[in-house]
Formats: sequence, C-alpha cells, structure tokens
Amino acid sequence: MKKILGVLLVLMVAATSFGSVFAATSIPGGPFASSITIQNLGVAEAAVSVQYVTSAGDIAFTSNHNILIGDVLSIYVPAQAVPSGEYSVVLSSNQPISAISNFSDSDSGASYAGADEGSPTWFIPGVYDNYYSNYSEVYAQNVAGTTQDITLSVYAPGSATPVYTNTKTAVPSMASVNWGLKDLTELSINVPYSAKVTAAGNIVAMTNYYGMGAIAPQLYSYNGFSHGNTKFYLPSITNFYYGWRSSINIQNVSSVVANVNITYSNGTTKDYVIQPNSGQLIYIPVEGLPSGKLGLLGATVTSDQDVAVVVNQSNDYNRGASYTAISAPTDEVAVPLLMNKYYNESSALTCQNVGTAATVMTATFSDIVTPLTSDSIPPNGIWSVYLPTPEFAFPIKYLGSAVITASQNIACVVQSNFEDAPYNTMDMDAHKSYTGTNQ
Repeated sequence: MKKILGVLLVLMVAATSFGSVFAATSIPGGPFASSITIQNLGVAEAAVSVQYVTSAGDIAFTSNHNILIGDVLSIYVPAQAVPSGEYSVVLSSNQPISAISNFSDSDSGASYAGADEGSPTWFIPGVYDNYYSNYSEVYAQNVAGTTQDITLSVYAPGSATPVYTNTKTAVPSMASVNWGLKDLTELSINVPYSAKVTAAGNIVAMTNYYGMGAIAPQLYSYNGFSHGNTKFYLPSITNFYYGWRSSINIQNVSSVVANVNITYSNGTTKDYVIQPNSGQLIYIPVEGLPSGKLGLLGATVTSDQDVAVVVNQSNDYNRGASYTAISAPTDEVAVPLLMNKYYNESSALTCQNVGTAATVMTATFSDIVTPLTSDSIPPNGIWSVYLPTPEFAFPIKYLGSAVITASQNIACVVQSNFEDAPYNTMDMDAHKSYTGTNQ
C-alpha cells in the first residue's frame, strides 16, 4: 500500500462564524465545515502531515500528528488554525493510512474517501442539471508537480460525443478547480449524464450533487474512477428498506458498446447495453425486487467492457448519500470511521461475501475487546451491523474504526446518519456513506 495519500478536493473549511457559501462550491446553504478521519494501517506509529492548499497552489496551513498502530485520528478542521475558506488537502505519512473527509452544514452532509494516486483521466458515472431537482458540481485536483490545464466533458445517455466541454487553464500543482453544472444550456432537465475529467498529467476527481426545492437538504458526494473494471460489487442496495431506496449509475468507460449484467443477492438478474462514455441509471424501486424489511440486498455488476459504478441512496426525510462500487475485493477490509450515537450520529457496516464459498466474517473494532462475528454468509450474501442495535452493546458516543476479515473476499460499505433509528421523521440532517479500504 502506498504511504502518501492525497485527500482529494473539496475539504470545506469554515469557522462557525463564517456566514457565506464558499467561493467555488455551488452547493446551497452553509457555512460548511469539514472533518478528516485518518486510520493507521501500518506496523508502527504513523507520523502524518496535513497540508491545506489554496486555489492558487499556496500552502495555507500545515499540521503534524502521530497516530498509534491501529488507531484513528479525527481532525475537526475549524478547530485548527486554518483561515476560513475552501482548500485541497494532501496527507503524507511514513506508514500506510486510510482517510475520509466529511463535510456538512446545519441540514446536510456527505463523505468521500481519500485517493492514494493520481491519473490523467477520471470518470464520473452520474452528473445532473435539474435531474428531478438534483444538480451536480465536479472537482479536480492537480496532483502533478507542475501547472496544467484540466478539462471536463459531459456525455448524454447513449452518446459517445460530449454535449458540454470546458477547460480550466493553468491550474497550480496541488490546487483544485470546480465546475458547477446548474443552468448549463447544453444540458437538459431530468436527464442523467455522465462525465470525464482529463489532463496531460496526474489529477484526482470527485463530484458532489445536491437537491433544491423540497429536497434541498439532500447532499451526495463520491470519488471519481481513474479506470474502469469488468466487475463491481455493491454491498448495500435498498428498496424502501426502513424508507431507504437506491439507484445505480453505470458508466461505460471503454471505446466500444458494453453489455452489462446486474445480479442481485436474491438471484434476480437484469441486462443492459451501454454506449461508450455514456451511462445507465437504474432506479431500484421499479426493478421488481423485494422491499421493506426484505429490501436490503447486495449486487454484482459484470460487463464485457470496462465500466464505472456508483450507488445513490435517499429517503423521504431529505437524507441522501453515495458510495463507489468495489472492484478489487480482498479478505481484509479497513473502515476508519464508525459511530454509535456519537453526538447523535450512528453507523451501519454492511459487508458482502463476493467469494465462491460461504464464509464467517469477523469485525475487530478499536477500543472494543471482543470482535463481532457473523453467521455463515453464502456467496453474494450480506452481513449488516447497525451499531445502535442493543445486542451489539457498543458504548454510547462510541467513535472508532474496524478491520473486517473473512476466509473469502469481501466488499464493505459504511453508512452513517444523524439519528437514533434507521430513519426519524423529526430529524432531517446528514446521511453519509463511504467504502472500506482493501488491505
């Protein structure tokens, strides 16, 4: 595993008194504040440097931290001596680390994972300009050692030719740029687009999308894909499971037509044909899958060409989150942030058995003596641990991490919510999601 991990892009840093929206982001609301969670995956204490980089490429602030073996450091950015504003962040460590960024305001929030390497090309499976009141913005960070131009291209479904292209010129090294897609004349309402971000040298990219009008508090964030794969695993697909429902965005990142199959954990299969560069949006409630308490499923996406896959989830109480599907599962996965009613935020850990035989999964949590073990999980089956469940006996205000192991390859995702139950009609705050780190 690499020892330098760049936490990409939009770490929205604000003091609590900062009262306006950030200069680059198009997300309504604010002020936004970020936290960074860093997990030491190494064999010795980690010395970690955190650099906050302005849009001009200047380092505005640096902090240094030590993290014990297996431990987690949580940095609440407004508590640092960082001027209010928006920054790219670069983390450097002498040990392997995993990191995520959370950002939120009073009624919305999202999470995304750090990227440990750059690429000249990144794919974004879903971007929108008034897709049923959802709008997107795309960020790219220049992680090359020199200034370079960065280009965004947006593709309509079924088309390999971009309908919108825009280039940000002379982007400084380690700085980031933003494209807001709201009200672009080239894009149509209620159309799910896909996007590609390119440069001559290495960059990293991610996207946010947000609701307006009645769904204004919904905020989603996910990493782009530096390349595609022919198989992806989706540990958590919901069909009105405690009110949650999912959609899946699949982008064909190859130069020829892709024939794609989705197989759900209950045995249901569906086939799709996707044109180069374009995408397919699948809304789970219309797919004829089990719903309600039986509506939590895993899924596997298989294609004859490289694709990129992201999952979106929302409910009727204005919560939303996204996570990137997993293409390279292993038998050991690390998750850096889990909570049980930590300032009223709680997490669910969901892992999918993507091997060929049944397996027992074991989750070892920081500061918890006894690991949790699953029943025998069949191939394609899932194991879900919602931390507030009394039988798991997590302490109130628990904040920790975990490593999950199995005899078969597994894929894991963490979802967190500001609430005391899977959903709550009295609380319309943030919902966040991220995928675990393979070890």
